[in-house]
Amino acid sequence: MPDGRPDIEVLEFFRSAAFQSLSQGSQESYAPDIQLFLSFLSVQDLDWRAATFEHLADYEFWRRRDHQNPHPVGAAKFARDLAAIKKFYDWQQWRGNVAVSPVARHKPSEAGDSDSTRLQPSAVRSVQLKWLTPRAYKRWRDVGLGGYCGDGRRDATWRGRNDGRNLAFAEALWSSGLRLREGGTLVLAEVPSVDTQVRYAKARVGQAVAKGRSRDFWISAAAIKSIDNYVISTRAAAIARAQSEGRYAALTEIRIVDTVDKHRRVHYTTRDGTTGTVPLDSLDAKDRLNYYITTDDGLEPWMVWLSEAGMPLPYRTWETIFATANKRCQTLEVDIHCHPHMLRHSFALRMLVTLIYAHERKMGITPAERREYRHIFGDPWVLVQTLLGHANLETTRNCYLEPVSGLQVDLFLNDDAAENASIGDFITHIAAAAPGIVDTEEQ
Repeated sequence: MPDGRPDIEVLEFFRSAAFQSLSQGSQESYAPDIQLFLSFLSVQDLDWRAATFEHLADYEFWRRRDHQNPHPVGAAKFARDLAAIKKFYDWQQWRGNVAVSPVARHKPSEAGDSDSTRLQPSAVRSVQLKWLTPRAYKRWRDVGLGGYCGDGRRDATWRGRNDGRNLAFAEALWSSGLRLREGGTLVLAEVPSVDTQVRYAKARVGQAVAKGRSRDFWISAAAIKSIDNYVISTRAAAIARAQSEGRYAALTEIRIVDTVDKHRRVHYTTRDGTTGTVPLDSLDAKDRLNYYITTDDGLEPWMVWLSEAGMPLPYRTWETIFATANKRCQTLEVDIHCHPHMLRHSFALRMLVTLIYAHERKMGITPAERREYRHIFGDPWVLVQTLLGHANLETTRNCYLEPVSGLQVDLFLNDDAAENASIGDFITHIAAAAPGIVDTEEQ
């Protein structure tokens, strides 16, 4: 508060069921969004309890279009701001701390729209979305994470000590479409075994680290092999160092996994010998940092990704690792920028092109047979929705896969000319007309 005392009514919101029931990612996003709006009011000596729609409109102007704001945001980001502010004020109104929310949806304007509708940005989808073609991804991966130069030669000065880990993680996200938190918090029990009979293996994401609900995901056999190679090399070396230095022995607040039963319940033992059971689906990103297993060589973390010191790697660390890779690419004049979620976007694009290609080109069936196939197995868009774990098909259509909205039409109109084209060729073809897709010249 202005006099320096804590504002209890604000703090109570963050302890409320309304906020705590949000996913961890939403909590981490909403908190600074709400803080910024309250700070915007505070510097104008405005009490947040007295905020009106006009104050919210001023905030929207400053946030998006004011030339004096050094960091204006796009439509998609402000839409999230608005959702966070609405969540805060809806709860405060329910508590009786405000009479009317400044984001009230029921208040009609003269034009017949609600105030919040007038502030809600249009076309918020895909404003900042980017995709990578397969060859652009491989070049970014090799240069940024793998120690190669821009011309494809190995960099003799490269001293990367975590190449195996970083390359395996990138391959995991590229081949599965997992979100950063989902892929970055995997435990060993969640990585499927390599099956030589399949190209993709099925596994499951825990509810507490997924976005809203537990779900299946598919990961390529090649990515699993990369993870396995990391586990028996770089990861094993980090664990051996940590064990020799007594790092694990000094930990007191950890749980040692005994087994995971068929109902996905984790049976564990604490340091003092107390036993317990917890659903694997209830373990969030912080919980997983404290779970360990016992092997023939001693204690080791249950999480897949470890630091060089052998400790579980907080998943947000990957943002810094990717940023470092981007700086390396920039230094070597490789004009490709990638963040973890771009690998999810790119997976979605690649899977849709693959599925449409299979439906329209390679199946050798009549239109009637194709309709029957879709009736049984589903439309390609729905299949990609399943792979990504989206609750709403429109999110898949409008957000992740905008560049290929007309791909089926193009395939029919140009069927003969591209009969021998590959999936990579199609994505390269789409990239030429879609500015959001990053491509690179063939090396």
